[in-house]
Amino acid sequence: MARQVRSEVTRRKILDAAIEVFAEVGYAGAAWGTIIERTGMTKGALYHHFDSKESLASAIIEEGSETFLVALRNVCGPSSPALENMIHGTFTLANVLRSDRRVQAAAQLTFALNGFNEAAARFCADLLDVVVAEARRASAEGDLRPDLDPAIVSESIVGAMLGRQLLSNAIPAQNLNGDLIGRTSQVWELLLAGVVTEVSLPYFREFLVREALRYT
Repeated sequence: MARQVRSEVTRRKILDAAIEVFAEVGYAGAAWGTIIERTGMTKGALYHHFDSKESLASAIIEEGSETFLVALRNVCGPSSPALENMIHGTFTLANVLRSDRRVQAAAQLTFALNGFNEAAARFCADLLDVVVAEARRASAEGDLRPDLDPAIVSESIVGAMLGRQLLSNAIPAQNLNGDLIGRTSQVWELLLAGVVTEVSLPYFREFLVREALRYT
């Protein structure tokens, strides 16, 4: 048991060091030697846990995406309207992204490795699955326009979420309250007008205003 605990502590130290290096110089610019130096360990000790830079990045994506997805699933309960869950969920994720460096690292690495890395692809697929399930329920509840495919609506929402994060990293928004929160509100203002039924639209516009105020 003591050996297992030491192994977990060592693994955590490696992951934290790698998160720091990736945040500073990006995945492509992070040299294996720099990560080893940051851990203060020998090359052999690091290779005992991770055999490549990509395997280390995959572990960070898996860890951060789990935190990210748990946060989303926790707000998607059946007692609330599904569209409320979707709006609340995106603000929850924006808040997690701006406060949890492990989730930030997972998102950063997903952008860098998507299309080439299984963990990054699984993260995106799992995120989409959660949103699709809520969108289908929102459609059944009569809040989404009946002529829209819930899967396509979900892809638009997830694409907007990921694009918002990428844009916030590249171009900080000085005129938006909280940056990610402000951009999340703006995205939903556009989405609601296009995907919500006429009857439900006034309610969800009010809900969006209340939700944005909770995080600003």
